[in-house]
Amino acid sequence: MLTLSSARMYKGQFAKWNWTKYNKSGNGSKPAAKSRATGRKRGTPLISADGHISKRAHLPRRTSSTGHHPPRSSSLELLLFNDDVIEMEIALKAYETYISCWSEPEHETPWRAGKGHEQLSVLQMMRLALDHLACNQLQAGGAMLRRAFLQVEDAIHGQDNIEAIWDCCLAVPQLALSSGWTDILLIFTRYLHHLTSIKMPSHPLATVARRVFKLAQRGEPEQLQRYIEGGWRLWVDLVGRQRGEQDHITMHLKRGYVILQKPDPAIIANFLADLGQSVESSLGARGAAWTTSRILELERLLVRMFVPLFTAETTARAEAMLSNLLARIETDPVNRGLPVHRRSYFDRYLFFSVHHFLGAIADRNGDRMRAAYHRRRSLESPKDMFWLQTATALENHLRVEGNVEEADEIERERQDASLPCDEPGLNGGLNACLLSPIEV
Repeated sequence: MLTLSSARMYKGQFAKWNWTKYNKSGNGSKPAAKSRATGRKRGTPLISADGHISKRAHLPRRTSSTGHHPPRSSSLELLLFNDDVIEMEIALKAYETYISCWSEPEHETPWRAGKGHEQLSVLQMMRLALDHLACNQLQAGGAMLRRAFLQVEDAIHGQDNIEAIWDCCLAVPQLALSSGWTDILLIFTRYLHHLTSIKMPSHPLATVARRVFKLAQRGEPEQLQRYIEGGWRLWVDLVGRQRGEQDHITMHLKRGYVILQKPDPAIIANFLADLGQSVESSLGARGAAWTTSRILELERLLVRMFVPLFTAETTARAEAMLSNLLARIETDPVNRGLPVHRRSYFDRYLFFSVHHFLGAIADRNGDRMRAAYHRRRSLESPKDMFWLQTATALENHLRVEGNVEEADEIERERQDASLPCDEPGLNGGLNACLLSPIEV
């Protein structure tokens, strides 16, 4: 098809491109470099719900007909959205899609995939690998890294394994970054990106893995730190909105959040009150035996999810917070001079939980004597059903860890107590919390 173009049309187009009629060396101006800044209308989201960048985010910044730039304030606003921020927002948006589907209140989705209780998580394996490497035990560290990578491959085949999503997308990046192992972070995120792009390219995890790998590849810890902080807020806020601020999973996430991050002061101020109302609500709806079983599930989950992330700074902060909580319980006028068995269920739970947490931290730091001391303190209560459930759970945990001597001591004490075990929900709930996947 023949088209006719007038000289005026050519002249206008050349002027638009800033060309001259005869382009020679040194004659004419080069086209202006494209700006990397992006613009968007107010109210138009930068990231769509499915994790794609809005087309409007790619539009070049327009100038006025006179060739002047927009006002200075507009330029600064547009420059805020650089490539790293866009990558971070896409990763968090894809992450939000997965968490939102998982945390619906009516879903009884298991936290773990249901394999043996003794199996280490990806996060725990990575923690052990970094410990070996820090001690210059390169062979042992490399072997543990290979185990962790194999478990990642095994875990993502079950796409409902929320623990693998937590470990791979948030916990392991935080662990590597806080430990200063940025090279291990790059290796891990590259492996996860390649694996998910082949095995599950349409899954939200593949989008998160791709974006986190790009952030790690750029080698800018500040953006990675912002991604980690955003991931924690996303978990706490989204699960809180969907399941309620006093839901047991929400409170469990907040417990890690107040220690491992620097949250909004309002969360810290309301944490104990919300936790107390959560426990009271569970007691009224399900009874003491079920509530204690659920508490024990979350205490075990605390060791898997949060303790491997502890640094010297967070360890000191956690010990100070937990010691202050113990002092608050003991000096409370309601408890002053009152035997333990006459205290409220919530105070007994807090006493157990604080010592259990301190024992886990001591174990993490290699202080076996201090860990044993806190475990014994956690069982200082009358020999009733609450004591029986907590003692049995602790005994099973010690046997899994290979601490047979301490486990046998608790077993003898439990047998001497001669407590009935046929209360409805007691044995079933206890065995379920020890052998089955954690459910929400």
